[in-house]
Amino acid sequence: MPTQLFDAPEPSPGADHTPTRPICGGKRWIEIPARGQGSFLVRCVDDLVPQNSVVRVVDEIGNHLDFSGFEREYRGGGRPAFHPQLVGTIVIFGMCSGVLSARELAQRLECDTRFMWLAHELHIDHEVFSDFRRRFGPQIKDLFKETVRLALRLGLVSLAHVAIDGTKIAAAAQRRALNKDDLDKAIAKLDERIEKLLAEAEALDTADEAELGHLRGDEVPQELATAQARQEKLRALLPLVNDDAHKRISPTDPEAPLQKTQDGKRPGYNAQIAVDEKVGIIVAADVTCEQNDTQQFEPMAEQTIANVQQTPEVIATDTGYHSGEALEYLERKPELNAYINPSPSATPDLYGHEDFEYDTQTDTYRCPAGQRLVFKGLKKLRGKENRWYRAEHTCAHCERRAKCFKGKMPYRELLVAPHGLLAVAMRRRLKTDEGQQALQTRKQTVERTFGTIKARLGLRQFLTRGLASAQTQFSLAALAVNVRKLAAWIQTNGWTPTPAPASG
Repeated sequence: MPTQLFDAPEPSPGADHTPTRPICGGKRWIEIPARGQGSFLVRCVDDLVPQNSVVRVVDEIGNHLDFSGFEREYRGGGRPAFHPQLVGTIVIFGMCSGVLSARELAQRLECDTRFMWLAHELHIDHEVFSDFRRRFGPQIKDLFKETVRLALRLGLVSLAHVAIDGTKIAAAAQRRALNKDDLDKAIAKLDERIEKLLAEAEALDTADEAELGHLRGDEVPQELATAQARQEKLRALLPLVNDDAHKRISPTDPEAPLQKTQDGKRPGYNAQIAVDEKVGIIVAADVTCEQNDTQQFEPMAEQTIANVQQTPEVIATDTGYHSGEALEYLERKPELNAYINPSPSATPDLYGHEDFEYDTQTDTYRCPAGQRLVFKGLKKLRGKENRWYRAEHTCAHCERRAKCFKGKMPYRELLVAPHGLLAVAMRRRLKTDEGQQALQTRKQTVERTFGTIKARLGLRQFLTRGLASAQTQFSLAALAVNVRKLAAWIQTNGWTPTPAPASG
């Protein structure tokens, strides 16, 4: 017996002294049934997902969308088809969940309870999903517009601020792009190979008929047909590569020009979106082959107004949209309150064009020191005629010379582009508190939406080739972003639609 409280008896020699807990009555482990064992469990499809699952909300949103445009494309007869609302809702929920592949969608219908519930446990082949996206490009764009108007009715779109921006998305094409010399070399190499194959085919004609069996003896090898097809494909690219806009071209997706992406230069497309500030609803979306955004402001603004059926209070874009065409469009549309951030000045510490006052009566400028700059003629710069203004008197002794210009020239000069006055007016607007706020809000509104498309939805590269297919896939991505926003709102606030706004 131990003599003290924490004394323990000496262990016996050779005994196992690993401490064990005493075993109580009953089983220690849950019994695992055999996988081949039959079950009497009775359940319904509705038990597959919880009542608060987001897939139920997406299904409700699908019920509020109009699929009649899809239905009109089915003539009936033959084997019944899956209803386009069922297939479309599955495709939309797949995009919301980052499932882009048609094959992965078909697999999810067998193992993911959310997709199984949405499909009523039906098994749908992957070709149904791929054909749906390939066949119904215009109808998918109409569904996207419907989500915009549904968000308007629910009060998720305020139109107090709409931000426009673009991003480059890689095409479903090999990275290498060919120029004219590359195409000529490839065609010459194929010509040489075809001649060699034709010689081999001619040799077959002279072979013994007994060795040919059931063949006629005049067959061309299968490899020859492949080489000829490649030759014809490359020859078809020659007119495109001679175009100034396509110095290099991808043989696998000729419509996708080289784009500057975060992953270097590669064939891709320019994706455009316009996003409302309130909760991030995309109100306009498009995909172009253009390598910059200078020509995209007008079509995106027009699409925004058409989709929401009224004019936003503020539209803001970044530097890429600053162009004479965009400024002239805004001059024709005075009801648009837009802020287009111009390119940063190469000499920000010096006076810019916006610091000079223009007098329309005398066609002269007045510098900050009070001296006039008079018209001297036209000067061509970067292919455009610019109006040339020069100070009437020397600036050598001006106290503001160091702030005005550098160099040894005795006169200050101004080169005013055809849209120079409009650009000056825009720069002055951007210096106001409203202009600075608009640019700051733009960053917070549109940049995170592109992050959602690329990171959450996984759309960093298009899965199909061609501009039309890219437009369809991006419309589906914009639709998915809106559905995610709608589902999050409905889960919190329920269905509380507000009256649709009057057309403006």
